[in-house]
Amino acid sequence: MKTINATVILIATLGFTNIHSQANNLTGSPYSLFGLGIETNSNVGKNSGLGKSGVASDIYSNINIHNPALFATIPKKRFLFDVGFSAEIDKVSNGKDNENRGAGNFSNIALAFNTNGKYGIGLTLMPATDVGYALIGVETEVEGSEQSYISNVIGSGGLNTVRLDYGTSILDSLNVGFNISYLFGKIDENETVRINNSMLKITKENYYRGAQFGVGFQLKHNNYNWGLVVDAPVILKASKDTEINKTSDSDYIIVENEYNESIDDFILPLKVKLGVSAVYNKSLTLNLDYKRSFWDMTDQEDNIGRFSDQDVIALGVEYTIDKYAFNYWKRIDFRAGYNYDSGYLRINDKKIQANSLSLGIGLPIGFKNNNTINISYTYGKWGSTEDILIEQNFNSINLNISLSDIWFIKRKID
Repeated sequence: MKTINATVILIATLGFTNIHSQANNLTGSPYSLFGLGIETNSNVGKNSGLGKSGVASDIYSNINIHNPALFATIPKKRFLFDVGFSAEIDKVSNGKDNENRGAGNFSNIALAFNTNGKYGIGLTLMPATDVGYALIGVETEVEGSEQSYISNVIGSGGLNTVRLDYGTSILDSLNVGFNISYLFGKIDENETVRINNSMLKITKENYYRGAQFGVGFQLKHNNYNWGLVVDAPVILKASKDTEINKTSDSDYIIVENEYNESIDDFILPLKVKLGVSAVYNKSLTLNLDYKRSFWDMTDQEDNIGRFSDQDVIALGVEYTIDKYAFNYWKRIDFRAGYNYDSGYLRINDKKIQANSLSLGIGLPIGFKNNNTINISYTYGKWGSTEDILIEQNFNSINLNISLSDIWFIKRKID
């Protein structure tokens, strides 16, 4: 059995990619080697430009998946569709060496509708986590002996989620909603070990799947909306396929093949989100959210670090001069946001925190509809170079095309 030191991993991760940047096609963070990877920057509608806030904000022409109760606020006979793309450029540093990396990907596809004004339904498909790391020149000790060997490890993959939301009004000022999410995907780990003239290749594919349930509430009072969401903990069932091959100058040997092996399940924690949204003069909207994920209750850790409770604070502001003006420029939405994430990874007894600032804009498509092109830019920093850790500065761009139309109307024939 092998044991890997966290310090060695983080140094090796950056040391190789800095030297061989032309051959490196990593798309994730060095911290994605923990657990199921890091959360993606995917978001639906306009929320990326609002610091990922919106637990209490109504849905009108942009789908908002932060709270299932919000689907009750979709206008009557309205059909909404949203497709998104994201790109990210990162600078990773250990204080001495730097590496630049970039990636782009599909971020979401979502639809929602309200047929009769009494309830709203939404369906969303989006990536949930991302894995992309390389550990080059890692020295591993063989348990029970003084021997060690050098190996290279590359990880990739991640999880996706399909989510169904339902929201309805039970009082004039109170909406309630429910959602169910199915998470699925795999994480690949390819390790190569060279010994003399032979090379050992170990391929592991870890598969995860499971369903998560959530409930949400929205309370309206004057110009203020209040939101509450509780997502239940979930156990993701896991299995593993392993292939071990050995090659030399003239031979190719299958050392071991094992499929559908049961491994430890992964527990996603209980999450509680609170939010408030305020609208002033029908042109200025302010959002403030707080989320806590109770990772300590899962009692999970891996070979490198452990998981601890996570706190997230999100602030967003949106301003539109006049949504119904004839002048195009007056109908543009201007957005800004801030997000603080305490992190849920603790390495060398230090929390991996993140801070980010966002700017966004909503460009109307046409005049008589509510179609919008939402563009946002986010700059942030994750981690630090203290205690021989990694600092990651990221620049991300999100593009969402949000379409809105009136459906479910019977045609009249003269």
